[in-house]
Amino acid sequence: MKRLTVLLLIMISMYGMRLVIHGSANYQTYEEIELVTGKLLEDYTEKEYQSYYEKVSPRMFMGWRVHKVNDSVKATYVTETLFSYYNDGFTPIEYKYTLSRKETSKLGLSATGSISLSTSKGDKLFKNNLDTSLKLTADYQVTTEDKETYEVKLEVDPGTQVNLYTYGEGKVTNGVAARYVLFVRMERGGFEVFLVTTQYQRLEKKRI
Repeated sequence: MKRLTVLLLIMISMYGMRLVIHGSANYQTYEEIELVTGKLLEDYTEKEYQSYYEKVSPRMFMGWRVHKVNDSVKATYVTETLFSYYNDGFTPIEYKYTLSRKETSKLGLSATGSISLSTSKGDKLFKNNLDTSLKLTADYQVTTEDKETYEVKLEVDPGTQVNLYTYGEGKVTNGVAARYVLFVRMERGGFEVFLVTTQYQRLEKKRI
């Protein structure tokens, strides 16, 4: 019976390595995310995971041992393409559109392994105070919004294409962590925090 229980726990742990939990801002559905350096949690290889886990393997009496792989790395992203206007005719096409720019702060979390998320007062947080260990609460749990709207008139010239998409900037912090209770490892996995700092609509014209 003990062997069966141990085997079951191992299988659950192995399955958890592939499990990704999304937080309040589902940034992993964005059309495009680019980091200045490093990579997202979902792009870590199994070999990289094992290498990073060695950093958090020394046991401790109580609490989280954290290893940050990327710390507040600048990121740019495109959430969605709102429209794409194509002119393959011989005369310009006049077009009018209302643009909106929004300064915002929004938090997105994801985790792998046995690390999980919980909901506290409507906000997604890591369970067992991992967010406190990462010192994210004070820096990331502030949401502000400043919206500006204006009208744009443009001509879609022959042989050009106009694309309107939602573009933004943010910061990514990720890595691995392990939680110990009385020197026993209770949880281990990857964590990722995506902070959106700016988001607005971008209008782009290009030749076809």
